[in-house]
Amino acid sequence: MKKLRIASLIVLIITAVISLDLLINFLGNLVPEINDGLGIHSVILPGKLFFGDRLWSLERFYNAFVTSSFITLVVFMENIVLAIIDIRKK
Repeated sequence: MKKLRIASLIVLIITAVISLDLLINFLGNLVPEINDGLGIHSVILPGKLFFGDRLWSLERFYNAFVTSSFITLVVFMENIVLAIIDIRKK
């Protein structure tokens, strides 16, 4: 059970970092006139990892952020359930 909780915490950290990076990318593209069009504003991870070299749009940036945030929320809830199970066992 301890290995499962550690693995779940690692996954939570990774998904949170990805969500944060996608949020920065989305917020950086809200005003495309400032940046002379849409661009990749990824700070933590390489932006091409998510979007490739073409077909960028504000909607695609937003959808990627929402999907990543949902996955982070699910993993966070899983961590809470695992913590509750561990407390009940003790």
